[in-house]
Amino acid sequence: MPDIVASGTDGSNGINGTPGNAGAAGQPGANGIDHWNGDDPPGNGETGHNGQDGSPGTAGQNGSSGSNITIEVDDFVVGLNVNTHGGAGGIGGSGGAGGAGGPGGVGGTPADEGDRHGNGGNGGNGGLGGGGASGGRGGDGGSITIVANRITTGTLHAAAEGGRGGLGGAAGPGGGAGPGGNGWRQGPNGEVGPNGATGPTGARGLDGSVDIIQRAP
Repeated sequence: MPDIVASGTDGSNGINGTPGNAGAAGQPGANGIDHWNGDDPPGNGETGHNGQDGSPGTAGQNGSSGSNITIEVDDFVVGLNVNTHGGAGGIGGSGGAGGAGGPGGVGGTPADEGDRHGNGGNGGNGGLGGGGASGGRGGDGGSITIVANRITTGTLHAAAEGGRGGLGGAAGPGGGAGPGGNGWRQGPNGEVGPNGATGPTGARGLDGSVDIIQRAP
């Protein structure tokens, strides 16, 4: 049974997003200073910097469409396998992870031993995870047409369906919370960054038509 293959090719997958950089640590508090007429108290640590957001993925490429095939014969007496299905859409790239929040700065050291240190600074917040990208659209199936003067025992096994859409890319996770800085009072931790959004799945391609036509005598 002869085979004719004129299907579309699959689309390439998208590229994953890059992760965000971690936030820098907060500055430590100023140390206390000893004066003859009293001490300057130590300063509190500063808040850690927030992590950077992850970058989004790139979209999957569309699948290509199958070719249209027309076969003209006198007698359709043999079997044919004809494949003109559309190519699948590429998978969308995943979003990059958000960067972790930076640690809070440590509290300053007192001028005199035994006195209180400065308070620790707040930890920085994690960055937003990057969004997943869209999957590519599936290619359309090509049409298959057989034209014959006479149709007797011939059979046609046709594959002209549209290609499936590519899956959307995964959401990038949010960055971790930065820890609070050490001090007389420990600084509170930052907030975990929110996750990005999952990318949408690409549309399925359209099915091609399949026709066997007998010429009028």
